[in-house]
Amino acid sequence: MISSHSNYIHNYKRSIIVLVCLIFTLNSAIGQCEMNNNHPGYRMLTQDVNQNSITREYILHVPDNYDENENYPLVIVFHGFGDCAAYWAEAMENNYGFNDIANAEEFFVAYPQAAYRPEKEDVYWEPGNDTGENIYDNDVYFTQEMINHIAQDYSINQSKVYAAGYSNGGMLAYSIGCSRGDMVAGIGVMSGAMLDDAGSCDESFPIPIIIFHGVGDYILPYNGNEWYGPVSETVSLWINHNQIPVTSLTSIELNNGDVAVDQYTGGQQGTCLSFYTINQEYGAPGDHVWFTQNIDGISPSQILWDFFNDGCNGEFTSVIDHNEIMSPEIYPNPFKDEIHSNAPASELIFVNLINMQGQLLLSGQLNELNDTGAFKELSSGLYILQYGNESKILMKE
Repeated sequence: MISSHSNYIHNYKRSIIVLVCLIFTLNSAIGQCEMNNNHPGYRMLTQDVNQNSITREYILHVPDNYDENENYPLVIVFHGFGDCAAYWAEAMENNYGFNDIANAEEFFVAYPQAAYRPEKEDVYWEPGNDTGENIYDNDVYFTQEMINHIAQDYSINQSKVYAAGYSNGGMLAYSIGCSRGDMVAGIGVMSGAMLDDAGSCDESFPIPIIIFHGVGDYILPYNGNEWYGPVSETVSLWINHNQIPVTSLTSIELNNGDVAVDQYTGGQQGTCLSFYTINQEYGAPGDHVWFTQNIDGISPSQILWDFFNDGCNGEFTSVIDHNEIMSPEIYPNPFKDEIHSNAPASELIFVNLINMQGQLLLSGQLNELNDTGAFKELSSGLYILQYGNESKILMKE
């Protein structure tokens, strides 16, 4: 539990961020973000299209003690809707500690600027990769050109480029991983939503992914709304995209249940997925934010970088004590219409139901199978339920 003084400091910082965003919205309403070119890390790239010059901007953080004889990882962090790269870079440095991590761990951070979109009346990242090689029309292509632009002047290890994003920036990070998994080695999303469908993803390039989302997110709701699907659908899409066995699921609660972590491993080319459900942060339901409260003693920004840096080799064990892992309880047994689990984030638990002859009858998320009445339609008898690394014999009445 944090002290009232800590609560005051936390709320004060958030108030400052909200004020900054409101100030920027007034500027961005007419498509301006003039403060970018006053930032010491300001960079600009151009493209000539039909005799017109298109300009895009980004802020680059160069790690302390940069040595041109070494090759460095690069993390691209996309801001949210209506934001400014300069403000975002400052927030990541002063509020989220990301630049300090970059200095300590020795990697570059790029903070690109979204383009002004008249139909949105603001700056916005446009998901999708079907609008050609134009740095204004295609933000995925712009990202590719920005990486190349950085690599012209700095020693970047292009096999260790990662994309992360918050909110609308998370939408673009998803889109990059979906359509250009060859361009990045991992993606991370804080409070984002995926707008691309599975059909637009390139299955040739599976990719590790880490997701953070709060149950109290009022902008991109955890359980979805009429415009955005639930986070569980996005998790399912990436499990299928990476061909990760659903039975690899390991779940655990951290921060006394305030955070639930689901980890899937063993996908194509060794890919994995880590999903952090933020039930509570600073005593309130997980909000639409870049999360800051330590999780098992580690900041979310550090967890994000550790995931990128370690890949799928032991990242999950770095934040949990496996002595705390307990097999979830499956109930009732015998069952009649539905099957339930007390596992953390149990609505996302993946199960396989097999008959006693070894035939797979049902597979999917437990809540979805319950919702469709799949268990109710089964004949009476014995079945084997597989979940995570566990198997349990159940009786249908």
